[in-house]
Amino acid sequence: MKQLFTISILSLLFCSCWHSSEVADEGEEDAVEDSVLAEEDSLILFEEEVVPVSADELFDDFFYSFTTDQRFQMQRVTFPLKCNEGSDELVISREEWKEFNRFTTQDFYSVIYERESDMEIQKDTAVNEVSVDWIYLDEDYVERYNFVRSNNGQWHLLNFEKEETSATPYASFAEFYAKFASDSIFQRESIHFPLHVVAEAQGDVDEGGESHLSPEEWFEFRQEMPMPEGVMTNINYGQPSISQNRKILLVEGMSNGLYVKYKFDRTNGQWHLYEIEN
Repeated sequence: MKQLFTISILSLLFCSCWHSSEVADEGEEDAVEDSVLAEEDSLILFEEEVVPVSADELFDDFFYSFTTDQRFQMQRVTFPLKCNEGSDELVISREEWKEFNRFTTQDFYSVIYERESDMEIQKDTAVNEVSVDWIYLDEDYVERYNFVRSNNGQWHLLNFEKEETSATPYASFAEFYAKFASDSIFQRESIHFPLHVVAEAQGDVDEGGESHLSPEEWFEFRQEMPMPEGVMTNINYGQPSISQNRKILLVEGMSNGLYVKYKFDRTNGQWHLYEIEN
């Protein structure tokens, strides 16, 4: 009887030790697993997600995601990002990009065209290279960000460069527009009055129409119409930039329905705004 009791005690001790060891092993496994999950969580910001092909078909669709989704943006910048400024080269790391980033959420962007027909290029799915110019109107320089579509069909920011505005094809217009946007007296002198305004039909209720603005009506109208000031963008899809006597400044909203065309021409060396279409 005493022998059986001893055996039972030993059996209980063995089972208890085995169970404790099993619990310890499971605890260690859980700790390792938690550690791995934590590490994965810390890296998830830079993991590639499955993005619908349609998000890259048009540059405009990609650009909207690039400017509004931080996680998506970090996936589509080629780091380290290189900048050429003459003989100097600037290199921006992933960590530095947060402070340098120009592509923060904005209400609208602008594009410079010469003809109405050139605007169709925005809808061309065959476009594989696009540059976005950040034109600093008051400082006479441009940052040009070059985007390319890779073999897998995805758009990426490849690099950027800096140059003087005077070296760009739109130099004369940019110089004029910088003063036009900042000087109200010059602005009034640079508009063909009465200013022709064309409003496109909006659905079945709003039939659109045409009107003409006097100088007084223009400045009241101007308060409601967004125009770039200080900094202007130009998205170059490949549209021609040849004429030095006509420009269309398209101001388009970031998914908010804004779409305005400011039409300018130059006669006798002086630019004028002659029509607005919205």
